[in-house]
Amino acid sequence: MKKDMTVLKAIIEADYKRHVKKFEQINEPKDLILLGDSMMAYFPTKAFDLEDQLLNFGIPGDTSIGVLKRVHQVIKLNPKYVILNIGLNDFVLTDLSIEESLKNILEIRHQILEGCPDTLVYVTSLTPINQKDFKDQTYLLNRDKEDAVKLNQLLKSKIDERFFINIYDELIDDQGDLNIDFTRDGIHLNQRGYKIYLRMIKNILK
Repeated sequence: MKKDMTVLKAIIEADYKRHVKKFEQINEPKDLILLGDSMMAYFPTKAFDLEDQLLNFGIPGDTSIGVLKRVHQVIKLNPKYVILNIGLNDFVLTDLSIEESLKNILEIRHQILEGCPDTLVYVTSLTPINQKDFKDQTYLLNRDKEDAVKLNQLLKSKIDERFFINIYDELIDDQGDLNIDFTRDGIHLNQRGYKIYLRMIKNILK
């Protein structure tokens, strides 16, 4: 198990560097930027015909620490909207406490607002996980579904309700796990799950 996580972290770090280098070369702004980890990175923008409307700055495996290091790439583009989803990987890929993750997320939002005063910055809740139906996924090792619940509660208490998107409650089943109908591996969403995400985003952009 420890070896699996070590290999996974090495893969994630290399992928992070590739993405950061690619994002650094983007100079043409678009109205909307999706920012965060795999939840944003895997957003099916092509299937939903959104490629011309947004930039996807999601990186699989990213953490709040990683986003803080690259938030300047968003600020320089001065978008109209930013939707941020980050924090779920903090629980297994960093030593941050829940309070420290919260502080980082709020700091990311603060830096964007400070650098782009006219930008509307939305923060989405962390998404649930499903360990009961997907027991052997490396991505699910050492995770506690209650961590996301606790951080979501803190985010909700700190961010104006106009700018907090609660996607969590839309995705859970009766046991509080990620609904199996909305996931392909117990942590990442399938297209049906992303349709719910898309509906909530469109409601904002109206």
